[in-house]
Amino acid sequence: MRLEKDRYVIYLDVKHFSPEELSVSVGDGFITIHAKHVDRRDDHGFVSREFLRKYSLPSGVLGSEVTSTLSSDGMLTVTAPWANPGPERSIPVTCNDGTPKKKT
Repeated sequence: MRLEKDRYVIYLDVKHFSPEELSVSVGDGFITIHAKHVDRRDDHGFVSREFLRKYSLPSGVLGSEVTSTLSSDGMLTVTAPWANPGPERSIPVTCNDGTPKKKT
């Protein structure tokens, strides 16, 4: 996981899973990555793999724009851009009674 200048990135080695066995979701302030495959035969018998990882979305990350890509060597990259803070603007200061602050 890395916090970069323009985005939040998660790198995960998932080479033991096919794309159909992976799911990435966003909700409740988390990115959730789930992978599971059924029993497979190997040299020693059968093997079953499953994992579930949850990453808390940092403040300022756009959960609605999360993307994921899987490389040919089994590296999953999940990316979320930082929210654009917009142009600088002046914020008026008001008093507790709702009136604008008086200039002195």
